[in-house]
Amino acid sequence: MNLSPLLEWASGLGERARRDEPLAPYTAMRIGGPADLLVVCRTTEEVVEAVRRARAAGVPWRALGGGCNVLVSDAGVRGLVIIHRADRTRIEADGTVWAEAGASVAALARETAARGLAGLEWAAGLPGTVGGAVVGNAGAFGGDVASVLVSVTLLEPDGEVTERPATWMEFAYRESRIKRMGPENRPVVLAAMFRLSPGDPAALAARMEEILAWRRTRHPSGATMGSTFKNPPGNHAGRLIEAAGLKGYRVGGAAVSELHANFLINTGSATAADVRALIRHIQAEVERQFGIHLEPEVEFIGWDADERG
Repeated sequence: MNLSPLLEWASGLGERARRDEPLAPYTAMRIGGPADLLVVCRTTEEVVEAVRRARAAGVPWRALGGGCNVLVSDAGVRGLVIIHRADRTRIEADGTVWAEAGASVAALARETAARGLAGLEWAAGLPGTVGGAVVGNAGAFGGDVASVLVSVTLLEPDGEVTERPATWMEFAYRESRIKRMGPENRPVVLAAMFRLSPGDPAALAARMEEILAWRRTRHPSGATMGSTFKNPPGNHAGRLIEAAGLKGYRVGGAAVSELHANFLINTGSATAADVRALIRHIQAEVERQFGIHLEPEVEFIGWDADERG
């Protein structure tokens, strides 16, 4: 891999471009080795330019939003890592909501509810960005992205910008067509269009406060990826992990939360290897005791294929 074609361009970006930059500060788990080259993009146009330059140079690349639901390896990520910070939003009179991928999904939920638009209140307090929520079909409390998405704007592998209808995403539980693709042929979410319905602002605010209160009492704060495993059909991952006696179980600096067993926390010194070993131990114990295989909800970035499995 030859980074030289990118370095002259990157040198003109000032502090927004960094060589051998640790990714831990850019992930919710506060874990992750260095990127060969990291660029912070504040507009969609900058994201498109960065991806096109990387592709033209034959340099592997990866886009990150809020760094939730990901585990970056201790070895880091080869090539270019793009930190997607484009966050413009637009709310139309007919209830159509457009948001760039770097926008906070929780902030968008607050803004739309205050405008009397229902459909995103389930995202109250949810960490992460619109782009990540679309790729992972984020959801909670009976709602999800699939139920309100109209279309998504993508930067395709061939460098073209296209708009795809929601049906193209082939959503499933915490899954999408994009998430199922390998990183080498995965399009980049640039923006999303949602269709919301009229609602009473006071009622929506009250519902969101209920959700926030629920999260505060049941979800751990601090360095965590969010939900680690998908809920298996007819069951809950957290319930199974707790029943297996694993609440509080630790590997190095990584621990199963005492508050919610489907959350792993970085106690301050965890490595990605600690977290990966803890994930494997949980899977093995739950399968041994209950015959159920827990499938990770988190994505593994910078890991070999056999390490991701």
